Amino acid sequence: MGAIVTSEISSGGPVPVLGETLDESSGQAHVHSDARLESRRWFREEARERYVASVGQRDYTLYWGDLHRHSLVSRCTAGDEPSLEDFYRYAWDVCEYDFWAVTDHSENSTDYQWWTIQKIADLFHIDDRFVPLYGFEWTSADTGHQNVIFGDVERGAPIFSAFAQGTTDPAGLWDSLARHPGYPAITIPHHPGSAMVHNDWDYHDPRYSRLVEIFQACRGNYESAGAFRQYSDATMEGTFVIDGLKRGHKFGLIASSDHGHGASYVGAFSDSLDRSAIFDALHSRRTFAATTRDVVVDVRMGDAFIGEEVVTDEPRRFTIHAQGYTDLARVDIVKNGEVVFATRPAIDLPEGWVGVPLRLEWGASDETTVWDGVLRVTGGRIVQTPFWSPEIIVATEAEVAWANTTKSFGEPYGAQRGGIELTVAGPQDAVVSVTLPGRSLEATLADLLAEPVRELPGSPGVFRIQPGIGGLSSLDASAIDLTWTDHSDTPAFYYVRVFQVDGEMAWSSPIWVAPTDAG
Repeated sequence: MGAIVTSEISSGGPVPVLGETLDESSGQAHVHSDARLESRRWFREEARERYVASVGQRDYTLYWGDLHRHSLVSRCTAGDEPSLEDFYRYAWDVCEYDFWAVTDHSENSTDYQWWTIQKIADLFHIDDRFVPLYGFEWTSADTGHQNVIFGDVERGAPIFSAFAQGTTDPAGLWDSLARHPGYPAITIPHHPGSAMVHNDWDYHDPRYSRLVEIFQACRGNYESAGAFRQYSDATMEGTFVIDGLKRGHKFGLIASSDHGHGASYVGAFSDSLDRSAIFDALHSRRTFAATTRDVVVDVRMGDAFIGEEVVTDEPRRFTIHAQGYTDLARVDIVKNGEVVFATRPAIDLPEGWVGVPLRLEWGASDETTVWDGVLRVTGGRIVQTPFWSPEIIVATEAEVAWANTTKSFGEPYGAQRGGIELTVAGPQDAVVSVTLPGRSLEATLADLLAEPVRELPGSPGVFRIQPGIGGLSSLDASAIDLTWTDHSDTPAFYYVRVFQVDGEMAWSSPIWVAPTDAG
């Protein structure tokens, strides 16, 4: 028993805050979303002009999107996701997507919810402004997760579950999609390399397997083992993005967000902003992956553009344009999984000094393990940079300290991993010492140059020093153009990755090249 007591509280008037102005007639505060820079570090008022790539006789405009988002229809993170309607406002107002897809789990979606997902996509659809695509996530614990994205189709697109007879593996999914030719689609595997649920590269269908998600805002990088910003559960060898490419699969690269309120993007070069043109750009692999918006990479080989296959016996001359919303730190050309060219900043060093980019990598422990430690330099210095790996808690010229704990989840998920990146500079006799509980190592820079991979003895798990991207120093430019020629005559795939000084990245889709006698 009790009573509800209410009271009236009068307002003292609107309280102006950053990004608000007062309407003189009403006295009400008006909030301008353009001022919410904490969610959009890439936003600059003067940089709203569209990027256009002129390729041969065609001009492609760059549009930004996300093809992996969940609403509360998906129950894998119950309570963490908004309603469909609220999520569309977030997509439009904050992320400023040009196109996107809500990909709720088909295993969680009723027929009514699937109809609603398509209906709301149509309600918010405005050509030349905002283009939602129909999509769902097919979720197999055995062979990986696939996002299914439909093209320019009417409502009534089919939906399939990994729990349903006939569609329990990707081959069954693709066969089922093929029975609905009026609903063209692509399928996009995500978190390849993940110990939790990795992608099985034994499955690939060139009709549908047109793109792969290399980065997730809610997790991290799945490019390869030891990658920059690699996610903690990305430990399943043989299942990373690079492994699929090395097996001869041809797919473009994108980044997506999945869960949460961060945002990563796919950049798509399209004839126009409508469903048909955007789907054509996705299917044609005219895409790149970006950890955030406005990190751009544009790659050509002669008249060939990203995502294309070329047969030629001529030298392979690449033209690359990279740009960001802040200074660039590095541009890499990757051929068949190996870096064959890199544009790195010249660090201002005394005569006789060298700079050594390092990665400290740890993991593979079958129990919860604390990896807290410190790296110190004697006779040299640690290069100070704007971006530090999130595990780093102290960063001076003399030492770097970090804190990290990994867990093991047993079979089938295995043990987590971790790592940090930094660059050490000094004369070759400068000494680097690494100390953490139960392990230590001391080596000169000359030692690390001669033998770059060094494991610290101890258990449980593995801790090693190895070559890395290192610290991200500025190239003193937010845009760069370069050319590079490969005189190889063997089949190869090439892609470009770009780093900003703040750790944000972009990866182009590959270009595949083969000589005329390759067959």
